[in-house]
Amino acid sequence: MPEQTLDPEEPLGQRIPIDHFVIVMQENRSFDHYFHELAKFGQAGADVTPKGYVNPDPHFKQDVAPFHASALCGRDTRHDWNSAHKQFNDGKMDGFVSTSNPKGRRALGYYDATDLGYYYALANTFSIGDRYFASILGPTWPNRMFFHSASSFGHIGNAAPPALPEEQSLFNQLSRKGIEWIVYAEGMTFEEKIFRHLHDIKGDHFKDLDGFFVDAKNNTLPAYVWIESTYGGPEATDEHPPANVQLGQRFVARVIEALMKSPAWARSALFIMYDEPGGFFDHVPPPPACPPDEIEPLLEKRHVRARFDRLGMRTPFIVVSPFAKAHYVSHQVYSHSSVPRLIQARFELPALSARDANATAPYDMFDFEHPPFLTPPTLPVAYVDELASRVCRARFRKKKPAGTTVNVPDYVTPAAPVTDPEGPEEEPETAPDGTPSGE
Repeated sequence: MPEQTLDPEEPLGQRIPIDHFVIVMQENRSFDHYFHELAKFGQAGADVTPKGYVNPDPHFKQDVAPFHASALCGRDTRHDWNSAHKQFNDGKMDGFVSTSNPKGRRALGYYDATDLGYYYALANTFSIGDRYFASILGPTWPNRMFFHSASSFGHIGNAAPPALPEEQSLFNQLSRKGIEWIVYAEGMTFEEKIFRHLHDIKGDHFKDLDGFFVDAKNNTLPAYVWIESTYGGPEATDEHPPANVQLGQRFVARVIEALMKSPAWARSALFIMYDEPGGFFDHVPPPPACPPDEIEPLLEKRHVRARFDRLGMRTPFIVVSPFAKAHYVSHQVYSHSSVPRLIQARFELPALSARDANATAPYDMFDFEHPPFLTPPTLPVAYVDELASRVCRARFRKKKPAGTTVNVPDYVTPAAPVTDPEGPEEEPETAPDGTPSGE
């Protein structure tokens, strides 16, 4: 493994006063897509979409500007390896509409504080990063691999790598050091699909979501907490289209509230992030990145020729902690290797690849000497618009995929069917290889 290169000025070990790292990784939203209006709604320091930003629409032969999305749920946009590179377009950041045509304009829709009031309140209260990028220009699975392994082992699509003789992940590092970790989830998780050895060591490392709330209340949270939301359809809590974004926001609010009320709050840090932008627009070109290892992308003839030498698109990133700087915007470049680097520094673990060895940990988002929020702040209710939720359920009602868990028992009360003003849902888009483009 690469040696962990640490700045002697940065804290290490117990000089980092965090005993509980809580990770909430949601799905498929970009920074501009969620925070296009953040400067208007209280956080003037954030780098949001500039005036004049447009994408060409070759289908209708005109330019498209960002617009306020009219619904809390919507169809997916393309975000596979090829599409993400075309959206990047050598730094022009103008390929979002064209890759999802004939109705690609939805890629330029955004939400604001009237839709995501709780998230905007978090961004105005705690620390937010406006230079946090996914790890690669590609979909969910390889980006989640990068978070826990600082590499995707060559994979660029939604397929798990072959089982390795010795699994290389943050989970293994923590286990070897005797540091407790738990994945709290309902049903199967991405982590079990990606890291196959987890099937053999599940035991007390996996609990349902209720277990998180019990452990938070009883002050029995482990050092590393991974929160997995639910997947599949408009009532899922992962925020992946066609999910109602307010349900995901409500889910995150419940997790934060439980942590704030827990005795563990005084020594905790919760990180809200998104695995990749899901094909939604962002104006900031992702910067070059250190290749993680000698493994080249597993490309076929149909794939865009590129390497693992550039980060993915910008995504939302919020730190919620007693130590989070108040009303702060970080402009440091971060990626999915930044929080693992902080965890490695806290528990004095080595780097997993050249990517995390050269990543910047989000130290500038914390004030360890004078924590601003030892007394948790008052936050607004994470409101769910019931009428809009009914429209989402009517619009995207379909058979639940086999093996998918959809469980939001107390978020939205079931209501009578309503008519979708936009008409029936269209067939889901597929990636170039014929698989659904949803993840």
